[in-house]
Amino acid sequence: MNTPDPVPVAIYTRKSTDAKVEQEVHSLSVQRASAESFVASQQHRGWFCLPEKYDDNNISGGTLERPALQRLKQHICEGRIKVVVINRLDRISRSLSQFLELTEFFEKHGVALVSVTQNFNTGDSMGRLMVQIIMSFAEFERSLIRDRVTERLHAARRKGRFIGGPPVLGYNIKPKGGELEIDELEAIRVRDIFELYLQLRSVKAAVHELHRRGWCNKKWITRDGKVSGGNSFSTSSLHHLLSNPIYIGKVTLKGENFEGKHEGIVDPKLFERVQAMLAGNSVQGGNRRRNKHSALLKGLLTCKACNALFVHTYTRKKNRMYRYYTCGHKRDHGADTCPSVPIPAGEIESLVVEQLFSIGTNPELQEMVCRQLNEAIEQKRVDLAQRRKTARQQLDRIHRELASSREFDALPSLIHHLESKQREAENLLERIDGEETLRAPSGGEIAGILNDMRSLWPSFNEGERCAFVRTMVSQVDYDAVDGNITLHFNDAGFLPDAGKGGAA
Repeated sequence: MNTPDPVPVAIYTRKSTDAKVEQEVHSLSVQRASAESFVASQQHRGWFCLPEKYDDNNISGGTLERPALQRLKQHICEGRIKVVVINRLDRISRSLSQFLELTEFFEKHGVALVSVTQNFNTGDSMGRLMVQIIMSFAEFERSLIRDRVTERLHAARRKGRFIGGPPVLGYNIKPKGGELEIDELEAIRVRDIFELYLQLRSVKAAVHELHRRGWCNKKWITRDGKVSGGNSFSTSSLHHLLSNPIYIGKVTLKGENFEGKHEGIVDPKLFERVQAMLAGNSVQGGNRRRNKHSALLKGLLTCKACNALFVHTYTRKKNRMYRYYTCGHKRDHGADTCPSVPIPAGEIESLVVEQLFSIGTNPELQEMVCRQLNEAIEQKRVDLAQRRKTARQQLDRIHRELASSREFDALPSLIHHLESKQREAENLLERIDGEETLRAPSGGEIAGILNDMRSLWPSFNEGERCAFVRTMVSQVDYDAVDGNITLHFNDAGFLPDAGKGGAA
């Protein structure tokens, strides 16, 4: 009796779920045991198992970029394998097009593909036909699974649930997952970032200020104990933070917002003001809408009738440019939506500047500004008291967690993370103590500041004039009915230390 030639057999296994490989019994080992028994039953044909394992764990069958599969193909090219045994067809691929690519590769190198639980062999034409039929059903099943998973995720979003992904600054993911909880220290920082952007009116300028302060994005500990995140802000990451509706308690699905199960940490009115400013500074058609005509009131002038921003625009007649402001809501939604009419830009800009400088010579206006600043400082002190209380509570909690972690020899990454949070809380308390020393300037001091600026105004270029007005004024209301304007002052313009902040 002739002894058959030896046929080297490779066993390929794959598992796409998240089971732990170190468990004694798992899907990969079950697949391999079944395949080894099948190969043993074919010893009369000269089959024998190669000792090397080709196991892809926790990898989707929808891709061919799998380490073990690539190693298997390399060994086939080297002529070390003649038969590949799999437990089921969908273990090697769930895509018909990718499977046909693999079978073409096997045929090119004279390698047969055999399934333990499905009776086929790619060595004959009937087997290849059966394979294509089975793979069509496997691809259909994969498509159904994907659709069901997508539907469940969308349903969870509509119910306001957090469906995964990295945490954002201001929130932590609860230990059981699926829900967000507020990180009180980070929530304070998020609100400060929103206020900072409103003050600086530029994402790029806000990024530079955040770098100066040493403020970074979210840092967290992964399930396997590694530190992740903590990167410096870029213009894109800061823009994403400022436009993320998660901060007002909402979740997003395909551009539509739904009420979330988590609590918001930013006041909705503050969020809407930031969105309006982002829209005014947005990028459209590949060009940033810059203030190229140095419109003094761009982003400041507001229609009192509909609470929309006025838009700066211009026309040209006989080589002369005529600038004016028009209500943005009226421009976008039709003439009958707002009573405001276009305003000549030069006239209203001169009127605003004159009204601003008139404070320097009018004791009654000086007293009004002082009263406004004192009210702002008093409100700020109330906010600072609440912040101090929150920061001390969080610092005490961090101290307890840090002591416990050191006592029970926790992972160094966790200890370092807690130490970082401790420094953050200590720096916040130090910054709060510094901000409590703020005081409102007297009427004489306000007059001195504005009179000095009035004398320097003729020497300012257009950019410097825009910067000065934005420093002193936060909003200009225009009433189309009676033609009056009302200035809302920027507290930080009269209290310069209020906007500087500190590293934390």
